[in-house]
Amino acid sequence: MILYLKGVFMKYLNEIRKELDTLAQQGEKGIGYQPSSDIYTASYSGSYFDGIHLKKNSLPAGYTHENVQVEPDIQVRCFSYEDAGVLVPRHWHNSLEILHITRGDMEIMVNERAFRLGTGDFAIINSRDIHATSCSEHSRIQVLQIPYPFLKKHVPDFDNLRFLNGSCGNPASDEAFRFCLTEIRNIYMEKPYGYQLHFTSLLYELLFLCVSSFQATEGAEASSMTDEERARLITVMDYVNAHYQESISLGDAASLVALNPEYFCRFFKKNMGMTFLEFVNQVRFSHICEDIIRTDASITELLARHGFTNYKLFRRMFYEKYGCTPSEKRKETSGK
Repeated sequence: MILYLKGVFMKYLNEIRKELDTLAQQGEKGIGYQPSSDIYTASYSGSYFDGIHLKKNSLPAGYTHENVQVEPDIQVRCFSYEDAGVLVPRHWHNSLEILHITRGDMEIMVNERAFRLGTGDFAIINSRDIHATSCSEHSRIQVLQIPYPFLKKHVPDFDNLRFLNGSCGNPASDEAFRFCLTEIRNIYMEKPYGYQLHFTSLLYELLFLCVSSFQATEGAEASSMTDEERARLITVMDYVNAHYQESISLGDAASLVALNPEYFCRFFKKNMGMTFLEFVNQVRFSHICEDIIRTDASITELLARHGFTNYKLFRRMFYEKYGCTPSEKRKETSGK
């Protein structure tokens, strides 16, 4: 009897997997953050926040659409990482993203709003919101990314919903949300027999909490940018991320979004809190910092590889961020 039930259960799981494979193929595909194991642990680098306290006019640079690659067995993307004190630069995705700080703290920028999270706090990032994060060294972050096709299918009227970026103000609802996130992480790490069913049930519970307790009132958590302005920024960010190693002119970017260069300068600085050139340099800076930590290539080689031509500016930016030289940071990271 037990063997028979096990066979029925496995047949049911296989049917679920087939449906999830279809969902995954319909969802977002790409390179994004690629997990190398069940729980992804890595050091991310990127543009940086100007100082400890985030200000609207000293926002981080950002760069790209993140293509979220789902895991067919669970329909979503789930991973944790330990931060080395570097940044995830501005990006966006169609998925709903939930961050849970399990150790340390994080500064986060969502559209024009900046706030700080501590251990145990969480953040909900709505679909297509432009966002960036900065963690203190050795912070540990749980990330859950729920793809748009899944949300569209299972959450009524999802396209017209927005969720609060953090606490709903009700301690019981906040605690229930944390509990779901913790259980999701534990089940995903341990993967007991049939874990997909338990994981999926918790995922539905989490979404129910979003809809029932974390819905934003009209206008709350929304960006002051118009849809047209957001679309233009996204176009420019994607272009810079794809071509940052090349020579990129302000004229190139302006023509890309059908604006004259003078107006484009004002438009970009108003919405990004920095000039276009500063933004391009920040994108290049983020890639160089990552390679300093992960490779043995010379600093000169890395600057040339990533299109950063001003060595003095790079050293100044690096020291402002890390308080040391690139060589000292490399030694510290490698333990040599």
